[in-house]
Amino acid sequence: MAEIFAGITTKAQRAVRDATGLILAIIGAGSAASVCEVIRSWFPEQTKTLSDETLAAIVSFIIFNWGDRIHERLSAFGFGMLLDSVGALIGGYVADLIKGLAKK
Repeated sequence: MAEIFAGITTKAQRAVRDATGLILAIIGAGSAASVCEVIRSWFPEQTKTLSDETLAAIVSFIIFNWGDRIHERLSAFGFGMLLDSVGALIGGYVADLIKGLAKK
């Protein structure tokens, strides 16, 4: 498991190694929902049971992990999408935990 996370960390460092990589990551984070909308339009039957957050996490991981085979900068875009989608996916669970702390 440590090897997997080390590989992801190394790939993320390579993706955001300069200002261009950072800008592409920010653009990727901002466009995750739009990319999912396009994916759903092309594959409506295959994606109908997936939540938006789950679909975004799957697509963004694919782009992050293998996007550099198409273009060296595509991994940075996928990394931004991955941060956004995993944040949205986990955010639902964390929000419920935080709401549980509210005074009744």
